[in-house]
Amino acid sequence: MERGRNRCFGWFLATLSLLIAAAWPLEAAAQGKIRIAVTAFENKVKTPIPDASWKIGDGLAEMLTSELSKTGQFIVVERQALGDIVKEQELGQSGLIRGETAARTGQVLGAQIVVRGAVTEFEEQASGGGAGIRFGGFGAEGKVQNAHVALDIRLIDTSTGQVIASHNAAKSAPAAGGGIGARVGSVTFGGDAFFQTPLGQATRAAMQDALQFIMATAFKAVTPSFSIVKVEGGMAYLNAGANSNVRVGDVFMVYSKGEDLVDPDTGLNLGSNEKMIGSIQVTRVQEKFSIGTIRGGAGVMKRGDLVKVR
Repeated sequence: MERGRNRCFGWFLATLSLLIAAAWPLEAAAQGKIRIAVTAFENKVKTPIPDASWKIGDGLAEMLTSELSKTGQFIVVERQALGDIVKEQELGQSGLIRGETAARTGQVLGAQIVVRGAVTEFEEQASGGGAGIRFGGFGAEGKVQNAHVALDIRLIDTSTGQVIASHNAAKSAPAAGGGIGARVGSVTFGGDAFFQTPLGQATRAAMQDALQFIMATAFKAVTPSFSIVKVEGGMAYLNAGANSNVRVGDVFMVYSKGEDLVDPDTGLNLGSNEKMIGSIQVTRVQEKFSIGTIRGGAGVMKRGDLVKVR
């Protein structure tokens, strides 16, 4: 009899738990996107490229920018905005401006990570018998084209200016069918015809390798974060919305940022003390901003405070 009552009581508790869960749904797991910027690749290729008019540094950066955007996991800063800011940062690094006041590319752009790249190998080599490489169009050749592309990728934390991680993406691609290679004299770099060549195939493979490295590294090194735009009537306005994967019901933690700790010898930002002051639950989402209820820290939160995924 006692055992029967215990079983009934256990069934009652299990049923009660299900009812409570249905009435009080779990908070949505906040996601968020990392803000990232890609600078032009440095051209370190020692051998002549097939077409001297190709701007492979800019072209590779544009390719990587497009691939990052396609993932839907990043907010990618437009590269057109980088030029003047990079020049200002380089001026600071030259010593003409004190390290403490020099502009930091990512911070000015609002990016959390800056990708810097260099192309170190970009070539095709012929092997086998036949007439060799012929420029000026496509066609079958007697020699097989074996292309090789190598990219050096560095991820830089904009809050400190230090390198998070680096990676070498090196890929090769032989000509399919044993002899149709890249006669690239009339091929536009990055165009559809380019990617049909061995050099284009090696470029695509190296770019995918670089993309996988960034995807695997970025979210381990940096937590998606936003900022409070304003606080009004128990509500906080955030500078992130649907474009950052913010959803109604998301809960974010809010931190008050302390003074930046700048190394007097190097000018590097070593970080800052952050103090958790409360949380926000999102109640309304627009494309570029969202509004949430302050659940803790009322009267303390202010414009500029950091908002992070839990």
